[in-house]
Amino acid sequence: MEKQVIGHQHQTIGLIENNIKMMLDDAQDISSYIMNNETFQNLLNQPKPEEYNRAQQTMLSYLSNLKTAKSYISFIIVYGENGFVFRDFKDFYREVVPYQQLNESPTYIATAAKEGEANWMFSSDPLFPYLQQYNEVMVGRRITNIYDSEEKLGMLFMGIGREAFLASIQDVELSDSTQLLLVDDNYNLVASNQKNRDVDYYRESDLEFKKRLIHPGDNPVIRVNGQDFYISTAKVEPYEWMVVSLTPLKEIREQHQVLLKFTLIASVSVMLIVALLSIFLSRNVTSPIRKLLRSMNDFKRGDFNQKVAVESKDEVGLLTQKYNQMVAELNELIQKVYISQTNQKMIELKTLQAQIEPHFLYNTLDYIFLNSKINGDDETAEVVRSLSQLFRISLNRGSDYYSMENEINQIKAYVNIQQARFPSRFKVEYEIDPKVEPYLTSKLLLQPIVENAIIHSFDHKEKGEGVLRISGGLSEDGIVFVVEDNGKGMTEEQVAALLQVSPNGSGGYGIKNVNERLTMLFGEEYRLRIASKIGKGTTVTIRLPIIHNEEEWVSLYENHGH
Repeated sequence: MEKQVIGHQHQTIGLIENNIKMMLDDAQDISSYIMNNETFQNLLNQPKPEEYNRAQQTMLSYLSNLKTAKSYISFIIVYGENGFVFRDFKDFYREVVPYQQLNESPTYIATAAKEGEANWMFSSDPLFPYLQQYNEVMVGRRITNIYDSEEKLGMLFMGIGREAFLASIQDVELSDSTQLLLVDDNYNLVASNQKNRDVDYYRESDLEFKKRLIHPGDNPVIRVNGQDFYISTAKVEPYEWMVVSLTPLKEIREQHQVLLKFTLIASVSVMLIVALLSIFLSRNVTSPIRKLLRSMNDFKRGDFNQKVAVESKDEVGLLTQKYNQMVAELNELIQKVYISQTNQKMIELKTLQAQIEPHFLYNTLDYIFLNSKINGDDETAEVVRSLSQLFRISLNRGSDYYSMENEINQIKAYVNIQQARFPSRFKVEYEIDPKVEPYLTSKLLLQPIVENAIIHSFDHKEKGEGVLRISGGLSEDGIVFVVEDNGKGMTEEQVAALLQVSPNGSGGYGIKNVNERLTMLFGEEYRLRIASKIGKGTTVTIRLPIIHNEEEWVSLYENHGH
């Protein structure tokens, strides 16, 4: 019971940690949005204007309204290198220190060292003159140009009222004497659910005591002011803040003394009653159970035609009835399994017969290839070899995926065939990084795109003017292939029609089919990107995720509902 209470406290401070993390994350997200807003960037990236345009006024109004939408925000202050200063306060107006004075303070140095990342500070006092003190913490960011990180545009500071943290702690109901502390990464006490005088021991203690309190290790009990407390902690990641609960061990144990005594008395009483009842019930229960056990033993030995007479309507009679039903269903299931296995053998035989046809096709193509070589027709032999390779890779033994190396070889075989058909229509250039070859992908993704370029793009070109460039390689977020041509190009309407999926699912392995498969397998962010200009040519970009092995392919395939 003591472990249950302690476990409950662990869960409770875990909820507190989650609430505080959400508040800190929200504050960081808001500050990140402000500093990266393009309108605000333009405002800081030019000489300070005499008056603001509509977009700038809208942005400044948004900053003012944040205090209403986010009640925990106590102020927002922005210093610009161009002399711009924005300051807005929740409760009352305050004077702020000049930017030139702030530049020489530790607050400025620590925030600038973060290079745009959030810098959480225990107090906002350094921003205000006259040694004013306010009950709030503060987050600061160095504002840099989003297009040139070396260009410094100013500083952003946002205050978070400690009462917001205090509300997250006070709303949680634990024992009356449990003390909850919220401590930042420098061991400063941010908030507590007790009055200040009750946690003076924390403020007055040395650093080693604070470390012991926040990182109890294997011994979660600590003595404070002559009393033993159980410590529970939860870290607010990634801010390195800690939520600490201190519960007197004496109180945990005293709360359950009455319940423990009642449980002991009740247990002894129940044991006596059960001993008397068991003698009476065993005589009425064991007889039908013995009959049921004998039937089960016969069933185990292979006699499946078992049926036990139901002599009562109690639980044993219901069990006997269910046993009879189970025996009947098992007999029926045995018959079904026998028929299913027979059908499975027939299916395997038909599958083996179906596999003969591709092998017949491959062997025939190999014969034509060798015969052409023997007769000196190297051009025809090369086309037949490419066609055989194309079929082998495309069929892929019935699998719907293969390695990127197979996809590349399939494209090269297809291009060789088309160049044999149209020897003077176009030339091809490959720029493919070999590092992409081991990864897996869905088959026949590039071929429809290359086919569209060869068939439709170069029919107006003079001899030898058509250029088809196929490039591929690794990027930060996956594998990227680009198919470019210098053909006749398309209008925006033609591009839209090319990507529109037909309602009846027609189109074979066309570009619409490729786009649909990409979005169904990998998501909308992987749809085809087509850029085209009339008379200039077309560029098709296809982006694929990195899939290392079959386990990753199966996991991705199943997660998208296939």
